[in-house]
Amino acid sequence: MSEPHEFHTKQMKKFHTFLDRWHGGRARLWEFQAGHCSLTIRIEVEDKRGNLHIVCLGPESIHGPVAWENCHFEVIDHVVVGGQEDGYILRDQEAGFEVFTEGLDVFENCKPIF
Repeated sequence: MSEPHEFHTKQMKKFHTFLDRWHGGRARLWEFQAGHCSLTIRIEVEDKRGNLHIVCLGPESIHGPVAWENCHFEVIDHVVVGGQEDGYILRDQEAGFEVFTEGLDVFENCKPIF
């Protein structure tokens, strides 16, 4: 197995693990940084301390609500985004939310923590 492929496989596993852990929470568009071209989505679950931040790096398009309950995200990889074949789609189909993005990462328990 090649090193880039192995890294990609680990990244996809990481995405699925964290998204499953925060499934059913309240999602909200949290931050957009034009200078760094990134979008952060925050997920919180009632009666559970902490949160999950999903960071979309180089988002090309965003469609959907700015906040919704009972989120269920999925990640589709290897899509063409901005002329590159290595992009992602972050989607919550039931909420009608979708982001086409060049890169993706997740971080747990970002400040402020409630």
